[in-house]
Amino acid sequence: MLRTDVIQKIIDKKKATRYLEIGVNNGDSFFPIEIAHKVGVDPSFAFSPERKLEWAAKNPCNVTADYIDATSDAFFAKQPIEKFDVAFIDGLHTYEQSLQDVLNTLDNLNENGVIVMHDCKPPHVPAALAAPSLQAAIDMDVPGWDGIWCGDVWKTICHLRSTRKDLRVFTLDCDFGLGIVMKGKSDIDLNLTKEALDQMTYADVENSDYSPLNLKNENYLFEFLETI
Repeated sequence: MLRTDVIQKIIDKKKATRYLEIGVNNGDSFFPIEIAHKVGVDPSFAFSPERKLEWAAKNPCNVTADYIDATSDAFFAKQPIEKFDVAFIDGLHTYEQSLQDVLNTLDNLNENGVIVMHDCKPPHVPAALAAPSLQAAIDMDVPGWDGIWCGDVWKTICHLRSTRKDLRVFTLDCDFGLGIVMKGKSDIDLNLTKEALDQMTYADVENSDYSPLNLKNENYLFEFLETI
């Protein structure tokens, strides 16, 4: 199941009207989404005017969409922001920035809103390389790296599960791991200290059968949808 499938199913179930996407890049995730109003945030949009027009014809929701040319931090610093029902976070693939994006989004999310995060279950250890950017990951020339870079976004899932007992957090096992975050009682506790999380590696996650990610089969989405 692709991220666009998951996002759209959540939007449809909630009858959501406002959608936020952080890290639009070439629009592969943003353009297909159908919702009354959507906002895309990226400091460097990677699609051409022609592609934007093409998708406006395919999906009229793109005609009224807002495209914010800014970093996510700059976007959230500009107040007030009308709250969102569903958000997709696919910005800089670092633990620190993905965590900041989640926390900022939670502050601007409606009470029963849902956050979807990309890249929470890298396909292998080299893809989980902690680096400040894709280019930095490339420059490291790590053996076994095949060009897929999810970074250490997975640590944000572990962080939230360890520190925010007021959140429901789990990872769908599809499309490089889709983290789901929303307000509500935590179902399974994780109690990693900051020091333990700092020292933790993705190999540790693999060796723990992905239990730190609260990994769920992709079909669990349908069970989850019945609860929102």
